[in-house]
Amino acid sequence: PTALFSKSSASSSSPASTSASDFNVVLRPSKDPEAFDSSKIGAACVHRYLRDDTDGDSQYVMWYHGRNHDFDNDNKLPPLSTGRIGRAVSRNGLHWERTIEASESEDMTGVSLGLNNESWWGFDTAHVGLGQVLLPMTTPAVMTEGGVYLMYYMGGNHEETPIGKYLDAEIPGAETTKISGMNMKIGVALSQDGISFGRVEGDDPSGAVMAPYDTSDPNMKEMEQLRDDDGTKINLQEELYCAWPEVTVNDMDA
Repeated sequence: PTALFSKSSASSSSPASTSASDFNVVLRPSKDPEAFDSSKIGAACVHRYLRDDTDGDSQYVMWYHGRNHDFDNDNKLPPLSTGRIGRAVSRNGLHWERTIEASESEDMTGVSLGLNNESWWGFDTAHVGLGQVLLPMTTPAVMTEGGVYLMYYMGGNHEETPIGKYLDAEIPGAETTKISGMNMKIGVALSQDGISFGRVEGDDPSGAVMAPYDTSDPNMKEMEQLRDDDGTKINLQEELYCAWPEVTVNDMDA
């Protein structure tokens, strides 16, 4: 098959290399070749908290996704920085330390959310990427004991789809060349410490809480009957994927 994406073009620069244009980088891919994020990282989500169990100490927490050099050796997945999700902490938001302790139940050490190896039918068996992390039971400024973290993330499995579906321009071979992991969906995971997360199964048969609208999907037939407030039928457009979720808490009492 025609190779439309090359491994070299998708990889980031070496973590040891620096230039005048990246002097202000605060976190680079890990120099440890065994780490989950040794190749590339992305989609950082940062929160600053004053802990209620300390004497006014604040802490910055960063969640991000990344992949290592051995990830997707067959070059079948999209050339993104998605892979697994990890965590880092900082006292000032400038100097960061990766969280070594992580979930022991994940498929790789040092990650907060890895690949879904427990459900072969899951939407997130090939790669996952970070969307957002919320603490709805905690104020934006203070991290309280017993708070629950909600991580909204995207994921893709090993289902193959034609690359041509995702390209604006016609490229020879795009309709016959297949790519895995592009039919992405959105999931949610919970944590009590922000380090180890557990998946929450959504309404979609794949475990996702939101999936791309597809008229051929029998689980979405009822959506064809959706009506607006004035009774007119809502004409939904089919979607290729659902990814990069942004979630806000709507305070109805405000």
